[in-house]
Amino acid sequence: MHSGGRTEAREVRSGDHELRGKSRAGLKILIPGYVQWTWRQRERAAVLFGSFAMAMGVGVFSWGTRMGLALLAFAFGTHVVSAVDVLRQSAFPGFGRWMPLLSASGGLALGVYTPTVLVASLVAWPAMDGVSGMDGYLVNFWAFRSQSPRDGDWVWLRFSPWDDTHVGRVVARAGQEVEWSRNRLQVDGKKVRPDASLRFDATPDELAFIVPTGHVLMTPVERSHRRAGTGKLVLVPNDQVAGRAWARMYPLWERQTLH
Repeated sequence: MHSGGRTEAREVRSGDHELRGKSRAGLKILIPGYVQWTWRQRERAAVLFGSFAMAMGVGVFSWGTRMGLALLAFAFGTHVVSAVDVLRQSAFPGFGRWMPLLSASGGLALGVYTPTVLVASLVAWPAMDGVSGMDGYLVNFWAFRSQSPRDGDWVWLRFSPWDDTHVGRVVARAGQEVEWSRNRLQVDGKKVRPDASLRFDATPDELAFIVPTGHVLMTPVERSHRRAGTGKLVLVPNDQVAGRAWARMYPLWERQTLH
């Protein structure tokens, strides 16, 4: 009897020790499958982390598309499943059937995913453009909060001076001297780009001026430029510059950063 009692006591102490070990997940729960890996549940951990990593990686790459949204939602769901699994195995007192699900989904949504999506929306907002509305760009709305656009910057405008695109490139800033002669553009004496498609509408063949204060001289992005007769340089007020267009995000096979 005495021996059996000691055996039972050891089993109870062993069970208590296991629960205490499993309850110390901490911030490890933020990595799907990591806690399960430390608990030597290797197959479960591999499935959870592999599913999350694949969905998150492809979802981030295709950010701004429906496929990207669906994959990011799947990654969030996988993260919730991993967290719920940890909470249920930890056997916290007072946790009912639905409490792990509610606490995991609510905590991850409010503490991790919502702030991340808000920041991503400010620095990589997906904006559709072009005549067909099928040209997509990632726009950083924080880029010019403390500085003005510089020469060569691709920017997103609040309106479309070319009627077919909101994306343009800065070729000259306020105070710079611009010379237009024989379809050649020079800024402060330096040739910018020899492009015969660039022109000023209803202006002489030769022109020289200084960009006025509070304006930038811009040309449209070629890939969104579709309509004939709109490939022109325009003066745009600084307050119409909404943000920096730093990448082309749609179509997916044409994804690239803008230089």
